[in-house]
Amino acid sequence: MGTTTRRFLPEVQALRALAVALVVIYHLRPDVLPGGYIGVDVFFVISGFLITGHMLREVQSTGRLRLGHFWANRARRILPASLLVVAVVLLTTPILMPITDWAEISRQGLASVLYVQNWALVGNAVDYLASDTAATPFQHFWSLAVEEQFYILWPLVVLAAAVVAHRSRRGPRALTVALLVAFGVLVAASFVWNLITVTNEDPAAYFATTTRLWELGAGGLLAVTIRYTDRFRLARSALALAGFGAIAVGALALTSSTPFPGTAALLPVLGTLAVIAAGRTSGPGSLSWIVDRAPVQWLGNVSYSLYLWHFPAIVWFTEYAGGEPTKLESLGLLGLMLVAAHASYIYVEQPLRSASWLKNHDPRSLGLAATTMALACALTLVPTLRAAGVEREWDALADTIDVSTELGGSYGAAAAADGTIDVLTNGSTAIRPNPINAEDDTEIALRSSCEEPELSTESSEVCEYGDPTSDTVVALIGDSHARMLSTPLVNLAEERGWRLLGFYHNSCPFSYEERGLRARACELLNEETMEQLAVVRPDAVVTSYLGESEFRDTDTGMEPGVKGFANIWNELHELGARVYVVKAVPEARKKSQACVARNYDDPERCAVDRDKATVNRDLVDKAAARAPYANVIDLTDFFCGRDKCEQVVGNVLVYRDTSHITDSFALSLQPYLAQAIPAQFP
Repeated sequence: MGTTTRRFLPEVQALRALAVALVVIYHLRPDVLPGGYIGVDVFFVISGFLITGHMLREVQSTGRLRLGHFWANRARRILPASLLVVAVVLLTTPILMPITDWAEISRQGLASVLYVQNWALVGNAVDYLASDTAATPFQHFWSLAVEEQFYILWPLVVLAAAVVAHRSRRGPRALTVALLVAFGVLVAASFVWNLITVTNEDPAAYFATTTRLWELGAGGLLAVTIRYTDRFRLARSALALAGFGAIAVGALALTSSTPFPGTAALLPVLGTLAVIAAGRTSGPGSLSWIVDRAPVQWLGNVSYSLYLWHFPAIVWFTEYAGGEPTKLESLGLLGLMLVAAHASYIYVEQPLRSASWLKNHDPRSLGLAATTMALACALTLVPTLRAAGVEREWDALADTIDVSTELGGSYGAAAAADGTIDVLTNGSTAIRPNPINAEDDTEIALRSSCEEPELSTESSEVCEYGDPTSDTVVALIGDSHARMLSTPLVNLAEERGWRLLGFYHNSCPFSYEERGLRARACELLNEETMEQLAVVRPDAVVTSYLGESEFRDTDTGMEPGVKGFANIWNELHELGARVYVVKAVPEARKKSQACVARNYDDPERCAVDRDKATVNRDLVDKAAARAPYANVIDLTDFFCGRDKCEQVVGNVLVYRDTSHITDSFALSLQPYLAQAIPAQFP
């Protein structure tokens, strides 16, 4: 039999249903489908295939491509439901979300309206200080942004290929060749860039359009080359089964720790291509019996609306409940999501998509799209304006708290110096810094540029403080948790006449043992730092690290991490340095700043159990037992009482994010660090 082209495949709707089911289940219960995030990749391939097919048919039938008409169709399809979700989220944020999240929600809301949310998240991923920012109700808009950017680029590529083909005067085949060349170059370039960024452990790889374009482009290549046939029924059924199987394997086998996209993304991409390429199947091995089921096709129809509504619902519930939903709660949430998706599809998506007064008038569609997007942009100001008054009030209160760097103060760590902890002192409910902008209360190492002495290299910059001519050299070394002690140590260096050198490598504890994250990069940086120390030969080294750091089991016969710390401290001692190890600070409460903001007058309600906050903090003690010259500085009792660890101590907010302490609290620890570290070193 001959070949045919099909404009509608129930299998594509089934793929949409599968994709959205994977994503929703993953976000509700990642323990059930650890790789469910690959549903987004399935969507990408489908979008590339369908959009390219639409444009190809227009070019083949009319000899041209109407860009305005294409973009007007996209606007009618995408904007009504998405802008409704944006508006609902923005208007309910002051009611449902903590004030500490309002500014970020406004920022991501604007990025979502303008379809650059993926690049906003790239900025957060690259910015180490923002890398642990809590998810907002807009985070899932990143994939929509990637698709919208594709919809801007891809028609231009098709149009350029059509022009080249027309000028070649070689007939219809010229268009196919031109498209294959253009698409092939873009897909290959994007795939290679994807491999490079993932191999380099670039945190931006997951969200960037440049690393995802190949997935949509792969669907485009299939649209150009596919010719459906009713022959080879068994082979096509087997191909479809293999495709669905590849997607299922990816959803079950991949995890959040899998380098992604990378080569792992080939599972969902090739699996989706296989299902689409198989076309309409029948007979033995065919999945038409499930593909054609009304619930499956319905889920495919509402998949876009379900994708839009599911993530805000999860974020809202998590915020309300103070934790992840249980299995029963997940089922209830799923039901609400499906109701919202159905209503959105019936009353918003379909009416505006098919309305003749818009469908038959492209300028009107584009004008309405621009107007509604402008209004949505204006709505992003709502949370920000609502927070402004409260922020000014709390800033004024924060200014009344004066943290002393001398013994005998009233605020911060001084409120725990007698063995008990006062959360609020002197009858004041003021908190410094303001919980709304606590992330700005950063240490001196982040607020000032580092100088580059001759001993520095391109990959291991050295920060220098204090007296550069001093004979007493002290080094502060480690990850960002060592760096957050820089302000009190800089002050001590200036008071005591030290030359203080800072070696800071984000996510790299100063250890010879491999960490699960950035293992090779950290190994090279730490080796380089040790070479520099061998030249400088410091009198003392102060170090600390993130307590939640996970070290790889390298068959040392000890708990992972112990030997690496002990060996490097012993080597520092052999260089002639006194070693001072500041024990990892207790773990912060999840969204600590939001809890304090909600309980501004009674922050003690945000305390966490000491046993939970200090878990795994004995790694330093175990390593020190094998490094007898290392001096452990344990500041835990300035954070925690006998049973609870506080998020506010002596009117000072302890944490500025999920793990780093505020500079105000670090400053209040200065007199106690001064007691633990001598001014001179024999």
